[in-house]
Amino acid sequence: MSERYHTGDGRSVLGRLFGVTTDQESYRSLAYLLFRFPVGIAYFTTFLTGITLGIALVPLGVGVPLLVFVLSVADHAGLIEAALLCRLLDRDVSWEPIDPNDRSIWQYLKTVATDGRSYLLLVYCLTTFWIGTISFVVLTIWFSFSVAYLVAPLVFWLPGLSYGTGSGSEQLVEIGATTVRTSEPIFEFFTISTLPEAVVGSVFGAIAGIAGLHIFSTTGRLLGDLTEQLLAPRQ
Repeated sequence: MSERYHTGDGRSVLGRLFGVTTDQESYRSLAYLLFRFPVGIAYFTTFLTGITLGIALVPLGVGVPLLVFVLSVADHAGLIEAALLCRLLDRDVSWEPIDPNDRSIWQYLKTVATDGRSYLLLVYCLTTFWIGTISFVVLTIWFSFSVAYLVAPLVFWLPGLSYGTGSGSEQLVEIGATTVRTSEPIFEFFTISTLPEAVVGSVFGAIAGIAGLHIFSTTGRLLGDLTEQLLAPRQ
């Protein structure tokens, strides 16, 4: 009598392992994680420029208002983050920045300058640059490597293409002028010159790809959870 193992959500273990490949939410999480890269660049450029100018202009008396304005922009960046959560992760999130129309300009600047959430949003926006850059690089390398080995049985025999070990301990996958390199040795069976080796490499590529989907989709969801907590209504 066969026995099937199920997880807490009612799906079988195999369903959870391989279901990620057809799960729309997983790809939404990947998109959210990848979107950190261009958004992070925009944030980093904007806020670093504003902070640098603000500090430089403090002796002239306009630096402090400029720094407070940077905090105000970070406060409004919460609208962008809420929109990303709603569209990409289907979260029910909204954000209400401090309204400048309810008070005078000086009262508004004072409110922003004493609001702790504005500082947290500023730190988050600056951190997004590093999160986005690291995520983009690691995700791109991971899936490029996975796909390269996944399709090995179909392409390993093509002229100008080779899977193997480069000089020293360097591992490479070379397709014409494009080469994927790693600085550490992997396993010797990744050197592909026959069909059986290509099949083994393809299985490894599939496993690595599925593992990557689990890892990066989970990372995207956790980052979304963190952002959602940051955008909780002000008390």
